[in-house]
Amino acid sequence: MHVTQMKHSVLGSILILLFSAVGCTDSDQQDQLPEEVSKQAQQRIDDDFHLGTIIGVVDANGRRFYGFGQVSLDNQQEPDEHTIFEIGSVTKTFTSTLIAELSMRSELGMADVIWTDLPKPDSIPSANSEQITIESLITHTSGFPRDPSNSDLDDNNRYQSYSEGDVKQYLTSYSFDTLPGQHSYSNFGYLLLEHLVENKMDASYESLVASEILNPLGMEDTYFTVPETVVGRLAIGFREGRPTRTVDIGQWNAIGGLKSTADDMLTFLSAQLGFDTKSKLRAIKMTHEERFSDGENVEALGWHILNREESGRRIHFHRGGTDGFVSFAGFDVENQVGVVVLVNGTRWFSDLGFHLLDPTYPLADPSKTN
Repeated sequence: MHVTQMKHSVLGSILILLFSAVGCTDSDQQDQLPEEVSKQAQQRIDDDFHLGTIIGVVDANGRRFYGFGQVSLDNQQEPDEHTIFEIGSVTKTFTSTLIAELSMRSELGMADVIWTDLPKPDSIPSANSEQITIESLITHTSGFPRDPSNSDLDDNNRYQSYSEGDVKQYLTSYSFDTLPGQHSYSNFGYLLLEHLVENKMDASYESLVASEILNPLGMEDTYFTVPETVVGRLAIGFREGRPTRTVDIGQWNAIGGLKSTADDMLTFLSAQLGFDTKSKLRAIKMTHEERFSDGENVEALGWHILNREESGRRIHFHRGGTDGFVSFAGFDVENQVGVVVLVNGTRWFSDLGFHLLDPTYPLADPSKTN
């Protein structure tokens, strides 16, 4: 395991060096990953769930990174803060931040009924369709299913050739199983958000995310398409002992098309915590606001919220998964800490992030789970 540290000030670094000369400091202890997390991160590699893992933590003391395993079956190098991983559905938090920014500029409204900028199929009953707003798509309360039935649900890359014609055909034939206003996680909802934003702004979703989020925050190592110049830093997906192919979701990148590094993801989480006061701060704060709760599911804009009775902590988070990658990004505004966990592997990952944000959150033991 390696640890990389980045301190916010030169003075902080000097003080750490001075104190280290006379013994262990509080900062030394803060820089250590809890033993139980280190043990479990390595155990999941030993048990072939994961091939490699990079954990990043950001707080008032700066950034720290902890790497385990290897970047691919052919490359035994340990992943570090510059290794590029697929982040899957964590991309949805960028989608919601983009829409929050556009909303604050009055380019669109959270309460807008989506058919204002999308063709409304005749077959959807008006009583239901009028409740399908931009906000309901973001919070997974639109009534749409996880994935459309006219895609290949057995294919991890089921959207790679899914077209706008397929979208229209599906909407025309769709009947609601879950009514608007009830929670049902939906990739299709975010596909519609991408379609809507592109129609409204007359620009590609990818270019809007770059101009409105990645560039202003200085996230220069986050990509929809990884350039050839940095492809050597890509982690390779891992599932059931074999490498996996790169995710391909066609034109619908809002669902989960981003690839990023732990360092860039901590830049994004730093902005959530107010450490970065650049232009996205107002829109970012808007995404933290609770918009829906049914007792079991609590949704902000793009972020899920976990309210921990055991500790009283309130954690905003999102998980991601593609074929061979899993990811976690979460933060605690009150306690000013953010955590990212990027893994080439499957299962058993988000508890590592939750435990770092709240030590009362239990770690799973995969060896004892069927």
